[in-house]
Amino acid sequence: MRRSKVGSIDLHFLLSAEAQRSAEMQELFDWLVEQDKNAPDLSMLPIAEARKLRALQAARTNAELPGIQGLERIVVPSLDGVSAIDCDLVVPADALPGCIVYLHGGGWAFGDLASHARLARVLANTTRSRVLYVDYRLAPEHPYPAAHDDAVAAWRWVVEESRTNPDFKGPLTVAGDSAGANLAIGTVLREIETRKTIPQAALLFYGVLSDDVNSPSYLRFAKGYGLNRVGMAKFWDLYAPDPASRDDGFLCPVKAEFETLEKLPPLFMNAAGLDPLLCDTLEFAARVEEAGGELDLHVHQGVQHAFMQHTARLTEARRAFELVGDFYRRTFR
Repeated sequence: MRRSKVGSIDLHFLLSAEAQRSAEMQELFDWLVEQDKNAPDLSMLPIAEARKLRALQAARTNAELPGIQGLERIVVPSLDGVSAIDCDLVVPADALPGCIVYLHGGGWAFGDLASHARLARVLANTTRSRVLYVDYRLAPEHPYPAAHDDAVAAWRWVVEESRTNPDFKGPLTVAGDSAGANLAIGTVLREIETRKTIPQAALLFYGVLSDDVNSPSYLRFAKGYGLNRVGMAKFWDLYAPDPASRDDGFLCPVKAEFETLEKLPPLFMNAAGLDPLLCDTLEFAARVEEAGGELDLHVHQGVQHAFMQHTARLTEARRAFELVGDFYRRTFR
């Protein structure tokens, strides 16, 4: 799949009735539906029960994890210094110096150090970089900016570690999928505006980058494709219950100031073709292009949201990581 400019992407086709699941995606989707046929609707459960069910579902994705050289539990101090953030440092067998701070998806309300273990390991193996996988605080118990603050704290810990630890004296970047991509780019934007050390790149996988749940892709893929419009709107309400907070560019990157976007490092961005968040990626990418940013953009047709968690079953997920690896080699190696 070639690198694309936003203007070269045929959004009309992507939103048309011709846009359908690939054979592999359909087979996986049917299997997941069969597995969950007797499960209650997550959105109707109390949050604690919903998390237990989501953890059982995530365990299927994380069976038979890829091999790595090592896994170390790291405790990172929070920004206020009062609490602490658990993280897993994932070390691939052929690690080069450097580190990626990885923020998992889950609508800011789901996910932990087990939910995206496969994705974190594949990311480490693909880039040959250590990955600091962050267990940030979740909504609704901890609304915005709690998760954002934890992401920033993890990033700043890596920066400090790089001053004395030779294992970290290499490319320092951030990455995230879905809500995690929101936290990753929010971290970059915050460090730009506060004049701190900026990540040298950001990897954004099908990110939550806008609060507009009436975009063309939200309406086209409102239901029936995994992540749905109602569920995503609820995630926004759990994480950012105050509508005024959504004007903050750290929370809604499409609303970031143009002068800040001009200072972004190189970005790798992708989107799933069958995803309510498709227009989030394209809208933010268009703003980055307008600001003159360096951008590697890919749209993966035939797959739906969170497809990169399924590298064990989807060729397109493995191809997506090949593109990530290519970006990392071209940018840093």
